[in-house]
Amino acid sequence: MAGPAVDRAATARPLRRCAPISRQTFWPPLGRLGRSLISLLVFGAGAVGSLVAARLSRICNVTIVGREDHISVVCRRGLEVRGITELVATDLKAATHIDEVAAPEVVLVTVKSNDTRDAVEALRPFWNEALFVSLQNGLGNEEILAEHVPRVLGAVINQGVTYVEPGIVFHAGERETLFAPFAGSDLEDARRVVRTFVDAGIPARAVPDIRRDLWAKTILNAAVNPVTALLSKRTGELLDEELASVLEAIVRESVAIARASGIELDVAEILESLRAVAQATKDNKSSMLQDLERGRPTEIDAINGALVERARALSVPAPLNALLTHLVRARASARKR
Repeated sequence: MAGPAVDRAATARPLRRCAPISRQTFWPPLGRLGRSLISLLVFGAGAVGSLVAARLSRICNVTIVGREDHISVVCRRGLEVRGITELVATDLKAATHIDEVAAPEVVLVTVKSNDTRDAVEALRPFWNEALFVSLQNGLGNEEILAEHVPRVLGAVINQGVTYVEPGIVFHAGERETLFAPFAGSDLEDARRVVRTFVDAGIPARAVPDIRRDLWAKTILNAAVNPVTALLSKRTGELLDEELASVLEAIVRESVAIARASGIELDVAEILESLRAVAQATKDNKSSMLQDLERGRPTEIDAINGALVERARALSVPAPLNALLTHLVRARASARKR
């Protein structure tokens, strides 16, 4: 559930600065939290990026970079979050590119997985000083960042959030976000980011290794995203008994690919997690369904497609993941006509 595609044209335009706007931050109140010293850049102002930026802006110096239509509204009236979080965040900076953004301590990458390589190139000025964190779907994002960036954290974020319209997102549910060292970083780096998230009211925990969790989330997404996208269903509708055997078959095939890759996962555990996510975010539209509805590229290649590639390299059968990949691609192509 990551942010929008990189706006390549925007990276060449002069910085768009927001005019001063009055502060109107609603629940949850600041209380005694105060403002953290940490400065954050959220690169990718889609649903997840917008939610994270809005909530972190209560305690951090946050800059969010995204598309012109969204950012222009944020500059005029703030970034509104509806749903289980009710918040209008005006105490953040917003821009359509990074040319004049002050160097942050932490970069949260929330673009679509298809755009990770373009994003890391656009973020070149911050490679050597900032700690980079991928809050994205799919496999391989951390590896792409680590090709260029000295310090990278891996993360698994579980937020049910829908992009409503420019300037507004809807928060349907959440589970704990995990952070771990990945390349050139250590557990204390992860703990520092966790403390910041927790202080902002976002459940989070540091773990020593994220790889198993990344695979588990990818497999969960391999079932949830294409099925909801192809059937135009909200996440909670996956609890329908008619879909139980379909979801289990996808998970079983995907777990077999993980095991062949050296990642030991349990089918029952992932299915239990899938049901918990469906219940916790029952009113949410998956990111893949949102992408199809908005005519945007999906992350099918980074999720099911990535599993198919791994399976092919290991001579493991993956007919269901291959079928879902082709069906979502076909659905996306049909909507463009």
